[in-house]
Amino acid sequence: MKVVIIGGGPGGYTAAVRSAQNGFETTLIEKANLGGTCLNWGCIPSKIFRRSADFADDLKKSARLGFALEHLPTISMDVLQARKENILSSQRKGIASLLAHHNVTVLSGDAVIGKENSVVVTVEDGSVVTVPYDKLIVATGSTPVNIPAFPFDSENVLSSNDVLGLQDVPESAIIVGGGVVGCEFAFILSALGTKVTVVEALDRVLSLPGIEKASSKVIEISMKKHGIRLLTKKLVRSVTPKDGTCVVDVASTDTEQDQVTTLEAQKVIVVVGRAPATKELGIEEVGVELSRGFIPVSETMQTANPDIYAIGDVAWAPGKAMLAHVASTEAGIAVEAIAGGNRAMSYRAVPSGIFTAPEVGNVGMTEEEAKQQGIAATSAKVLFRTLGKVQVLGELDGHAIVTVEEGSGNILGVQLVGAHATDLIAEAGILVEKKMTLHDVCDTIHAHPTVSEIMLEVCLKAAGTPLHG
Repeated sequence: MKVVIIGGGPGGYTAAVRSAQNGFETTLIEKANLGGTCLNWGCIPSKIFRRSADFADDLKKSARLGFALEHLPTISMDVLQARKENILSSQRKGIASLLAHHNVTVLSGDAVIGKENSVVVTVEDGSVVTVPYDKLIVATGSTPVNIPAFPFDSENVLSSNDVLGLQDVPESAIIVGGGVVGCEFAFILSALGTKVTVVEALDRVLSLPGIEKASSKVIEISMKKHGIRLLTKKLVRSVTPKDGTCVVDVASTDTEQDQVTTLEAQKVIVVVGRAPATKELGIEEVGVELSRGFIPVSETMQTANPDIYAIGDVAWAPGKAMLAHVASTEAGIAVEAIAGGNRAMSYRAVPSGIFTAPEVGNVGMTEEEAKQQGIAATSAKVLFRTLGKVQVLGELDGHAIVTVEEGSGNILGVQLVGAHATDLIAEAGILVEKKMTLHDVCDTIHAHPTVSEIMLEVCLKAAGTPLHG
């Protein structure tokens, strides 16, 4: 069996490893760096920036921890960029070594799906290699959405990729989009010294499935504390570069108020979503019809062409989220299907982490979403500040919300906004995935003093036996 994978991101290289482990002759094709968007332009580099931002925030709090600093140090972007490149280089080498260990053939070049089960690869020197396959897995990922009215120019109007390549901290920035990436960048740049304004078309930030309005409110309050200006129900109409800055016209989304506000900032950062990387791939020529540019797939990640599978950001299925760990899981599902299995991909219990200040972690359904599906549900909320460890950390903002099915006590969803929420959500993921109950948590000893006690506290409250919450 010959298996070819196009794309070397989290989904692609995981699929290659799993394919090789099944004894298949495996070829991975990647046109840029191994690791995809997640490693090179997303998850990892943004968290490297986040680490420096956290340190900057801690320095600002030094007095309350007993340290007297006469002057706060300034960030060296040269050092930060060098650290980023060292980490990314190490991770890429690790992936290459992993693929080599499993005898995966890696080709570097642009891939186009050809006829008669083949992929045509144009390599760096311009030569063309044709790679035959029995089964093909498409894992080409996604790219930042470019708005035609003010397209990326990498100097004035920046994409998320451009931000992670900044050589200097901008004095001011307008972030277009209050979703996950927009909010993360807002806190990072603000901590590093940028005067940040976030412009969001909807009535709140993080207006996403699974995110409670109360959780959005915590982030909005924190933005105010960090000096981040937030403009909701506003649309950016135009961006005009002028004398080293950008003049930005912002209009209200309220049609009854056709008012335009003019803002000015050194940089404009546009983060309004990502588009599937399917252009010039040639997949429509082999019997696969796209949906808004995405590749529709079955529960086993199979496309309309039985020999072709799609995983990661490029694939579309109901309830799917564009996350690296989703792509890796889909990779295993696709390879199992190729090997003759029929395990179905489920998006019911996909945890997500948002690296704002405080962090947000969520998995499963909110109470409102459960009721929309006809499930009798209730929820309980506990503030993070009830925990001794949180008081020690001095990170008091946030709450935990658990959604429970009435009668059975099954945990349907968990939302955490607070210190280390992105790490703590793993326990909640197991609870939702395995359909565990409140009493399963209440009967489990949680170490003290730790932030993980928040799960015990919120479940005790939902069970009607609160201790501190």
